[in-house]
Amino acid sequence: MVEKRETEGQAKAEGSEEVIEEAAKEAEHLLFTDMAQYMSQFARSFEASARRWELVVYPSMLAFIILAAYGFFLIYKLTDDIGKIVVQMDDISTSMVNINQNFSSTTNNMNTVSRNMVKMAGDVEQVTGYMKQMTQDITEQNQAIGAIVVSMRDMNQSIDSMSYTMYSMGYDTRQMGRNIDKVSGPMRFMNSFSPW
Repeated sequence: MVEKRETEGQAKAEGSEEVIEEAAKEAEHLLFTDMAQYMSQFARSFEASARRWELVVYPSMLAFIILAAYGFFLIYKLTDDIGKIVVQMDDISTSMVNINQNFSSTTNNMNTVSRNMVKMAGDVEQVTGYMKQMTQDITEQNQAIGAIVVSMRDMNQSIDSMSYTMYSMGYDTRQMGRNIDKVSGPMRFMNSFSPW
């Protein structure tokens, strides 16, 4: 009888081990099934999220590329316009030098006219005694011409100062153009890509 109980106990133990194994297999199967469902749901939500991001990222990248190209175009136009300004400032400075020389010549001519008027006044006094009124007028004219000569000298000095200032501006503008050329040097490779 003891043997019978031991055999029954062993059979029960073997039966319970099989039940435990089956329960473990079922639990494992359910776990894998649940995990597969969760992974499938995660993949679907990730795919939907990726589509939403594509709607935002791709247009943003296109807008950035367009703005960057427009920025390069503006920099190119700015350097081109500054180059034109430098050339025009050189022309203006040359013109101001010519104007200064012409005013110097005019001042010399007015000085000569003033000297000649003084001589003419002396000659008119010697020729006739009635022409005192005319001599006074010529003296007044001589004084007025002297004032004009002084004004012309002042103008000449002012134009000299303007000419020097314009020369300095032209020099500074050329330097600025060279500096911009140096700064825009790394951007020159974009000129070969530009359609204009």
